[in-house]
Amino acid sequence: MSAQQPNRFARSGLCLLAISTLLGGCARLLPSVDTPEPPQSVATSPAAPEHRPVLPPKPAQVAILLSDDVPVFVSVADQLRRRLGDEHHTIHNLDGHPANTRRILEEVESSDPDQVISIGLLAAQVGRQLDDVPMVFCCVFNYQEHDLISSTSKGVNLLPPFSMQLEAWRKFSPNLERIGVISGPSQDALIAEIKQAAAEMGIELLSRTVHSDQEALYGFKRLAPEIQGLWLLPDNRILSPRVIREIMSYGGKHRIQIVVFGSGLLNLGGLMAITSRVGDVADQVVARLEHKAEDGRLTGPGMMPLTQMDLEINQDIARHLGLILSERSARAEQSE
Repeated sequence: MSAQQPNRFARSGLCLLAISTLLGGCARLLPSVDTPEPPQSVATSPAAPEHRPVLPPKPAQVAILLSDDVPVFVSVADQLRRRLGDEHHTIHNLDGHPANTRRILEEVESSDPDQVISIGLLAAQVGRQLDDVPMVFCCVFNYQEHDLISSTSKGVNLLPPFSMQLEAWRKFSPNLERIGVISGPSQDALIAEIKQAAAEMGIELLSRTVHSDQEALYGFKRLAPEIQGLWLLPDNRILSPRVIREIMSYGGKHRIQIVVFGSGLLNLGGLMAITSRVGDVADQVVARLEHKAEDGRLTGPGMMPLTQMDLEINQDIARHLGLILSERSARAEQSE
């Protein structure tokens, strides 16, 4: 949920050129009269003002908030630190406990940041309380439910574009025609994006909205006879470790291709694991911060799309499903 040096803009100074014009007088001599030559008058322009170079603006101070020290959050933070520079940021870790909110808010306010980057849902919820400081959040899936989008709060998508994911899936499964998605509530925009990506490739999408992990398992079993593949989304509201294992086991028995959101799920029976690239996440976060208006508003859409992804294939599952893999390594990297 990319470090660089944001908002460094050099401005060129303007020079005024002094132009001096020397005007000569003119004398007339009359016959037999000696007329003294009139004094010459010289017109000069005002002196040019002293050149004072315009200094570049002071680099923005950024407060980076981490929900916890899980590896992916730490990796994103490290990438951001490299881009921002050590002297231009502070790090604040909530350690996964909402009880730390007050302490972290006091820390952030004392650092007097110009901008905030929040990594993970808890961090985004805390950063959202700093209404007068622009915030960009990342590594958050259920941002709609927590009202994280505003004129001064924008995000970067957790997942790579679904069109890119589906293109990779279709490459390994050319006969893919019907797939299913199970999601929690408030994901209408996400489902619409997936449905559009599928329709553009001639694939039918069947979606179900559920409210618990048990409903997710039941919904998948109902969908199984109608679909060839399942897109498993990282919605922790409706997924538990137990239900994930049962979905994988049931999918394997019924020869259903399951695309997962983490390589650790491949060992449970996933066909493909599609994940974002940490460097791409950091790049998009910094790009969002650079589009800040003078009044503190962040311009552009509520969520910034990613541009790259990593793809890992479970060759054993592919063979079990009768899919033909290329001779490339089981780990493939796809980028736009």
